[in-house]
Amino acid sequence: MAGTTIRIKIHDEQMTATLGTIAKRCGNLLPAMQIIGETVKASVVENFQAGGRPNGWQPLSPVTLVMKKGGSILIGKGHAGGLMGSIHYEAENNAVMVGTNKIYAAIHQFGGEAGRGKKVKTPARPFLMVQDENWPEIKEQLEEYIIVGDLL
Repeated sequence: MAGTTIRIKIHDEQMTATLGTIAKRCGNLLPAMQIIGETVKASVVENFQAGGRPNGWQPLSPVTLVMKKGGSILIGKGHAGGLMGSIHYEAENNAVMVGTNKIYAAIHQFGGEAGRGKKVKTPARPFLMVQDENWPEIKEQLEEYIIVGDLL
């Protein structure tokens, strides 16, 4: 190894055990990815419930309001199979993916032309977003997992 090296040997059994535990846990990051997945999924659901965060989504058009017979945006069936209810995550050892299997999700996330002949302009209503307020929570949960071993 080039450069300067400092060798430290720890003679404290409890600290040695703790460091060994951290090393083992860091070798398997799946639980950490699950922590992140759960937190991000909850944040996305909250985005729906708030009607868009941090800024609200563009209101529904009068025609859409009449067709929907209600004012909620993108919630539809709630957790019973609509877009909000389809949000899920898949955790792997070194990654987590949060999303939906609904084919119409992209038009709502990014906006664009929809409908027959692409005659309806759908505004972007980004729901797959991690809010700034979630990062401290994720960090705290990861620290708890690494140090204590418990998932919050």
